[in-house]
Amino acid sequence: MGNTSDLDRFFAPHSVAVVGATVRREKGGYNLVANLLESFSGPVYPVNPNYQEILGVRCYSSVSEIPEPPELAVVFVPARAVPGVLEDCGRAGVKAVVVESGGFAEVGPEGRRLEETCLEVARRFGIRVWGPNCTGLVNTDPFIFTPFMRAPNVHRRLEPGSLGIIAQSGMLAAGFMMQYVVSGFFKVSKACAIGNKMDIDEVEVLQYLEDDPKTRSVVAYLESVERGRDFLEVARKMRGRKPLVVLKGGRHPEAAKAALSHTASLAGSDEVVDGALKQAGVIRVHDFHDLMNLGKAFSVHPEPFRLTSPGGNGVALITVTGGGGVVATDLARDAGLDLARLERATLERLAAIFPEWMPPSNPVDIWPTVERRGLEAFAETLQVVLADERVDGVILLTFASRALEAFPFQRIGELARKSGKALLSWVFGDVRFFGEYEARMREHSIPVYTDLRSCVLALRAYLQFSREARSAAGGGPEA
Repeated sequence: MGNTSDLDRFFAPHSVAVVGATVRREKGGYNLVANLLESFSGPVYPVNPNYQEILGVRCYSSVSEIPEPPELAVVFVPARAVPGVLEDCGRAGVKAVVVESGGFAEVGPEGRRLEETCLEVARRFGIRVWGPNCTGLVNTDPFIFTPFMRAPNVHRRLEPGSLGIIAQSGMLAAGFMMQYVVSGFFKVSKACAIGNKMDIDEVEVLQYLEDDPKTRSVVAYLESVERGRDFLEVARKMRGRKPLVVLKGGRHPEAAKAALSHTASLAGSDEVVDGALKQAGVIRVHDFHDLMNLGKAFSVHPEPFRLTSPGGNGVALITVTGGGGVVATDLARDAGLDLARLERATLERLAAIFPEWMPPSNPVDIWPTVERRGLEAFAETLQVVLADERVDGVILLTFASRALEAFPFQRIGELARKSGKALLSWVFGDVRFFGEYEARMREHSIPVYTDLRSCVLALRAYLQFSREARSAAGGGPEA
């Protein structure tokens, strides 16, 4: 394992060479050059002996021909050519190389031997290697985007955020970046596809993100963790300070076999892995949907929340639909959350704004109150519920429609911020207004989901992380 400062050359290089650049628009070597020329602020050097110019920029026959050694080289050539490219990079003085080519250890013994040859060359020249069999990395500040899929004007579409992503699978990480990152589902600081981990692995990347002030939470998809003890040491350093969510593939023997053939990684005993992750304070999930949804939650609000109940696990549901409240209750209990028994003072205050014929309880069904008092009933009810010391977090179940123009977004945001407690929302109804509702709530660091299960799991993760933070601080319920 190298010094994590080595990774600065990958995340913030002054110049980049693209080895395997091409004029063929359907090829990754073209996309790499096009993306970098649009989005990267420093010099970009295409490298391919078959061309003199690519996209109006001089093309070099080799890296060593470039007048000044580039700080980073991105390599996208056939696997058998990579050792020679590394030799060329070494002679040119390049110290950081991203190898995006496939055809290495994931394809069998011959590919593994090729990896060993590459590593020997890299070590001889003091080169750090990212990959192979990957899509590289993204940094939003300063901006660099190395995936080999075309993403026009990606630097304008990716606003800097605070979420770090680590993914062992090359194309999966590419999918994350395109589907979630570029779409604005969440805002990232850095996204890292580490592939076969020939040199740089998840431990080194996680340590870098743990030290990175621009990264405040991390989600990771991993198929193996060879240096398990080192990984857990970094995770424990993050515990209660930066949320870490992990999807560990290969839980069953058949999946472990698939992981071995995919990225040349062998998964260990899942029971051992699960126990170790829990002890280190890692939040574990079991599918990509949950990983991304928790990434969304922690990108919106990465800080721990204030807990007021002894267990730090009390939940209240405020809903405009009785059926939604019933299903949310089942999902909350399935997730191990406690439905808070509201204090008498809370029930009395709610009764004062509820119709006389409707005694309040948890779930707090406010539709009849909304009909009497208008949409301000959401804020009035939320203020009362958040003041209850048995309540640590609240899910707001609401209906999207044209009436949202009168929804008390500002007051709800102020109440959540003042209370310091977790607040999330599930929305259903007119899909034309989902985007507006989510955007307005996000302004107040309140994540919104359109499926109730994800909303419940996000609240569970919020409270779990908050309990870890409280424990790390050595405090009681009020810590």
